[in-house]
Amino acid sequence: MNLSDFLKGKGTAGWAVTTGALVLFVGMTNIASAKAKCPDVPDPVVSLEFGSRYKADSKTRSDIDAESDAEVTSVLKSIDRFIQGLTRQIGKAQAEDDQKKQLIMSSCVLNAIHAWAKADALSDMRTANAKLAVPSRIGGIAIAYAETRSMVPGMEAEKQAIETWLLARAKATMDFFDNDATKGASRNNLRAWASLGVGQIGILSKQTELVDWSIDSNRTMVTGSAADGSIPLEMRRKKYALHYQLHALTPLVTSIAMICDAGYGNGQADLERLKIIAGFSLNGVRNPKIVEAIAGEAQTVEPGLKANTESLAWLEPYASLTGEKDVNAALLEIRPLLNSKLGGDVTRIYGNRHIDCETRTIR
Repeated sequence: MNLSDFLKGKGTAGWAVTTGALVLFVGMTNIASAKAKCPDVPDPVVSLEFGSRYKADSKTRSDIDAESDAEVTSVLKSIDRFIQGLTRQIGKAQAEDDQKKQLIMSSCVLNAIHAWAKADALSDMRTANAKLAVPSRIGGIAIAYAETRSMVPGMEAEKQAIETWLLARAKATMDFFDNDATKGASRNNLRAWASLGVGQIGILSKQTELVDWSIDSNRTMVTGSAADGSIPLEMRRKKYALHYQLHALTPLVTSIAMICDAGYGNGQADLERLKIIAGFSLNGVRNPKIVEAIAGEAQTVEPGLKANTESLAWLEPYASLTGEKDVNAALLEIRPLLNSKLGGDVTRIYGNRHIDCETRTIR
């Protein structure tokens, strides 16, 4: 049995790996009596059809319909569980000192993603709201794959299938946002999440068309901010304004850092303007009344960095881009920062790094 055959695993889902008294070949290393069991993975979700979380007459998309909100969350739950499972497994693999165990754990991640790719998951989005919600999940899967791809030798057929599937999903995302998304959705947090996923897939596939789309999207988000650093479309969300400001900044900052790290430069994104957006957001978290004064309602976000770590994972890539001393000091108090759609342990990925935005990749 060769390594590729072993990593394909056994079982009806195509991703579970169970071995006993097997020999793995990693370079010239002979690994005997290896045994591992991949964690359960949700069945691939191919089709989605659901409406909005918000009341039909909510022009600012700030009045949640409780029943619809619960339905949307339920429908997306299995996809989110899938991504969370991937990032947990990646975290365990990268924390594992035993390279044999690390290899097996990482192969579980690739096999899980391949199962979804083979099923052409997330390919049949039947409503506009499904098309808006899925790009952030595709991005989360793409980032998980990017973290794992180089950790497992071989499996070339599976990797090719995954990348072909991701590329199709990225192109569908671009087509929707360029042609069918509403004017608001094409410029708010949803576009930022789409940009993150498309950019990561562009980097993986070396498709500059995708990277350029992401760069243009990021530039639009940054230049569309107000002079004080608020994002006008998110400030319309009344009591959820600060929540959505942070929700937009999460993929925006990460996307800019990721593209810079890959050598494509910042695409003329105004990093000084980004600092203003980040400063406004952090001040708003410390004192939500700053945002209340703009949005006209008390904010749902509780004051204080420690109370909002789930919304502040973007601080790690931000600090790696800017090196701001006060941000680095604040990070010491709230690490580790986690977000499954950004790869899981964001502190592990970006913490204490310096990312420059010099263009190094030949186009």
